[in-house]
Formats: sequence, structure tokens, C-alpha cells
Amino acid sequence: MYTQSDNSKRIAKNSLFMTIRMIVVLLITLYTSRIILNVLGVEDYGIYNIVAGFVTMFGFLNSSLSNGIQRFFNYELGKNGIEGANKVYNMALLIQVILAIVIIIPTEVFGMWYLHNKMVIPEERMFAAEWVFQLSLITFLLHILQVPYTASVLAHERMDFYAIISVFDVFVKLGCIFMIPLFDTDYLILYGTIITLIAFISLLAYIIYAKIKFKEIHIRPIFYKSLFKNMLSFSGWNMFGTLGHMFKDLGVNLVLNFFFGPIVNAARGVANQVNSGLQSFVSNITIPVRPQLIQSYSQGNITRSLNLTYTISKLSCFVLLLMALPIILEIDYILLIWLGDKNIPTYTASFIVIIVVNSFLNNLNSAISGLVHASGMMKKYQLAGGSISLISVIVVYVSMLFMKVPELALFVILIMDIIRQIIALIIVKFIVPEFSFNIYIKNVIFPLLKIAFIGMTIPICIHYLLPYGMMRFLIVSILGLFSIGISIYILGLDANEKVLVTNIYSQLKQKLKL
Repeated sequence: MYTQSDNSKRIAKNSLFMTIRMIVVLLITLYTSRIILNVLGVEDYGIYNIVAGFVTMFGFLNSSLSNGIQRFFNYELGKNGIEGANKVYNMALLIQVILAIVIIIPTEVFGMWYLHNKMVIPEERMFAAEWVFQLSLITFLLHILQVPYTASVLAHERMDFYAIISVFDVFVKLGCIFMIPLFDTDYLILYGTIITLIAFISLLAYIIYAKIKFKEIHIRPIFYKSLFKNMLSFSGWNMFGTLGHMFKDLGVNLVLNFFFGPIVNAARGVANQVNSGLQSFVSNITIPVRPQLIQSYSQGNITRSLNLTYTISKLSCFVLLLMALPIILEIDYILLIWLGDKNIPTYTASFIVIIVVNSFLNNLNSAISGLVHASGMMKKYQLAGGSISLISVIVVYVSMLFMKVPELALFVILIMDIIRQIIALIIVKFIVPEFSFNIYIKNVIFPLLKIAFIGMTIPICIHYLLPYGMMRFLIVSILGLFSIGISIYILGLDANEKVLVTNIYSQLKQKLKL
């Protein structure tokens, strides 16, 4: 049995692996975005984002299903050991195959119809768009088959392997993109093929690693009816909520494409790249903690699960604030350095600011969803969240009819997400009666507001006092990191959270010495 100290050290070690992964993946991803934008051009980059969006949006589904199956792995490992985990693995494979069939067939039919009848795509690029769509479908199939293996890796807290595969993925993608101009073929089709091949290699790596490392990863031709029913119900409601989020993301893309064309889709694609990079920082907190949150709940330790929930909520937003403030204040200069003055799609800067602000709400919701996953009672939570997401698309479309301003679409999503978060907290109180609004506000919301007010004051003043350029960018970034970082440690963390941060620092210091 692990002690509290052991658990904190494991979280610290896994956070270190995730931090190293994050730094490498973020730098390479941002550089890759610039290269692929230069290789494809703004129009083809926009076409890829809107066409592949029909299928790449299922990356949200992949992540959600992985979290759901990971929940059952953690729950069974904490309660019934290897035998229980093996049952989860077998039923997870069956469920993933069923979901793949259920999703791929209607997506193929509806997607091809929409591609030819509704999307704003130049006629000469339609053939390439069709190829990208089909390749993205294959990529989605590979991702959904990988879910049980990704879930098992995360459930066993093997963040070192998870980090290695992520780093491998971005390096291979970058190397292949550099080679695209060497081929005499359609660059957009070739890029879609590269993404599919990388997904296939990733799937093989996860299968081989999981089979070697985890005893429960072997197929048994036995149908566990009760477990299948529970997992299918859990995955079904989890999928409903995730599908709502995916259709919201895709729906906004389609609305923007309908009113403004692929150039605006390119702007949103770049904005989402920046947001994904920031979220990789946040995952250093959420991913290592989630397995222990679920196992604590399965063992009846509700108090520790709640404490971990509060900690995830607060620390994930602290990390996001630490990294996002310089980006929000100096976004124009960052885009100039990153993409060059000729490759910045219109509306990119404003899109990035709005999407990053919205990420704070999504991080609060992500932590709360971990507690709901631990309880297993998904219906009300996902029904409410998924429904609000679907309604958001309708509201966005109607708002565009009255005012054709691209930023308005993202502001509408921001407002709807605020409503979703408030409703989510109310539902969580019914699911987990021990959850306290007062404690949540005291331990999470107040510290966030306090650190935001105190830590942001100096960087904002410097931003408006100094002239535009490299010097202002560097000073704002450095002062922002110091002022917010020091404020977080002194004013934002309680004693246990300071121990966790100290352990992460000790792990990092030890690794650097090695």
C-alpha cells in the first residue's frame, strides 16, 4: 500500500515526465505549424482544418473515451487487481469496435455530402479535399483502436512511455513535413497521408508496450455482461458529452466557413494550435493526478478525491495563467516572429486571445469531470454539458445572421461555456454530496482571482508603458513569469500543494544532475 508521501512522489515524478514532454512537444509543434503553413499555404491549411475537422474532431472523442476506460482500469486495479483489469481490457476492445462502426458509417455518408454541397472550397481543390477526408477517417479508426492501450498506460501511471511517444510523434511529423517539397505530388494529400502513417506507428507502439508491460493485456473470448453494460452506459453518456463538444467545435468551424470562407478557418486552426500548446502545460497537472483521484474514490477515500479535485482545478489554471499572460499581451509580436508578416491569417490574434481565455473555464470543468468519472454517474452531467454544447452552435449561427463578425462566434461560445460550468457544479453536488460549493469557492475561485489580480498588474503596466518590440516582449514575459509564479507559491498554494511543487522541483533537480 502506498503512503501519502509515496503518492506525492509518484505524482511529482510523473509531472516531471509530462513537463519534459510538454516543453519538447510545444516547441516542435509551434515550429511545425509555421513550416506546414508555409508548405501548404494559407488556403490549403484552411481547407485541411475544415475538411479534416470532420474527423480530427474525434480526437476529443478519443481523449474522452480513453479517460472513461482509464477510469475502469483504475477502479478495478484499486479494487480487484489484475483480474478485474483484464475484464476491462476485453470489454473496452469490444466497445471501441462497436463505436468505430457506429461513428464511421454516418460520418462517411454525411461528410461526403456536406463536402460537395455546403463547404466553401475552390473547385480545383475538391479532389484533394476528398482524399484528406478519407485519410482522416482512417486516422480516426486507428486512434479509436488505440484507446484501450492508452488508457492502460495512463492507469498504470507510465508517463515516461506516454511522453516518449508524444515526442516521437512530433519529431517524425516535423521531419516528414520538411520532406514534402521533395515530392512531385499534391502537398495537401501527402500531408494527410503522413498524419495517417504516424497514427498507425503510434498504435503499434502502444500495443507492443502494453502487451509486454501489463499482465492484464491479453484477449479472452469471454463476455462479461454486467461489466459490458456498465462500461457501455458510462462510455455512452461520456460519448454524448464529448460528441456535443466535438460538434460544437466542428459546427463553429462550419459556420465560419459558410460566412467567411477557408481563410478564417486557417485563423482558427492557428489559434487552436496555440491553445493546444498551452493545454500541454496544463496536462502536467491533470494527467498524473487523475489515476490517484479515481483509485482513492474506489477505495472509499472521498475526502482525498475531493482534495485532489480542488488541487487540479486550481493548479491547472495557475499553470495556464503563468504561460498565457505573455501570449495574450504580446500576441501581435509573437505571431510576427512565429509565422512571419506574410503568413498570418486575418483574425488570428483576436481568435487566440478569446480561445485562451475560454480555456480557463474548460480547465475548471476538466477537473470537475475527473470527480464525476470517479463516481461513475455520468448521465446528468454529460446530458447537460452535451446539450449546452449543441445549443451553442445554433446560437452562433443565429448571431452570425445578425452580425457578421467572426470574433462574435467565439464570444458566444465563451458565454455558453460559463453557463455550462455553473450547471456542472450544481450537478456535481447531487452526484457527490460531500462536494462543497463554499470550499470550492474558497480553495479554487478566490485564489485564482487573487493571483490574477496581483500577478498580472506589473506585466500589464509594462505592456502599456514600453514601445512595441522585442524588448517589451522579453520584459513582459520575464516579469510575468516571476510576478505570477511568486504570487502563486506564496499566496495561492496550501501546505500540501507546496509539498507537491517541492517534490516536482526535487525530481527535476535530480534528473538534471544525472
